[in-house]
Amino acid sequence: MNDNKMGTSWWQTIPGILTGMAAVITALGGMLAVLYQSGLLSNEVPSSASANSSGLTQFPVNATVVNEPTKENSPPNKTGQVSAGHYNFKLLSTQLESYSTDQNGKPQKYSLRLSLRVTDVLGKSDYVDRKTIRLSVDGAELMPENSINFAVYDRQSAETEAIFIVPADASAIALLLGRPEDAVAKLPLTLDLSDNR
Repeated sequence: MNDNKMGTSWWQTIPGILTGMAAVITALGGMLAVLYQSGLLSNEVPSSASANSSGLTQFPVNATVVNEPTKENSPPNKTGQVSAGHYNFKLLSTQLESYSTDQNGKPQKYSLRLSLRVTDVLGKSDYVDRKTIRLSVDGAELMPENSINFAVYDRQSAETEAIFIVPADASAIALLLGRPEDAVAKLPLTLDLSDNR
């Protein structure tokens, strides 16, 4: 059964030595990758590329990563900030423009552009998509008109825009933040559509 003619072991041959070295290098590389990803090897957060989301309509929207210290989870407040799951959402700005008008020039629909900052507060890198940012208009749930799909890395922030088409006769409008299968925060929006009619 022993094919070695000189009595040498398999690990003493050149192919055996190369195979053994490759196994050791592979094992060390795997261990370093696990230690790096778990954060035990480095305290730095992996750098993230700017997450681009291309619009489905004529509105191209980008998400950019912003480093900022994390904040405590809080209920809705005057700053337009809420927490849902491991995200903290902050409404940065709103822009309301006429989208369509009737024969008399009165708006029938508005384009509502919301700028948001999404911060990971629990140290779990994850992605944000159209299901994470929605709008409730008189009880009906609307998805954004633009494509939203980007990563929020461990304890970092990303800014994005969500665009919604809102009926001019809407009375109760609220931003729904968080995935439907997880925690969802509701941020009521005060939009005076009567001045724009």
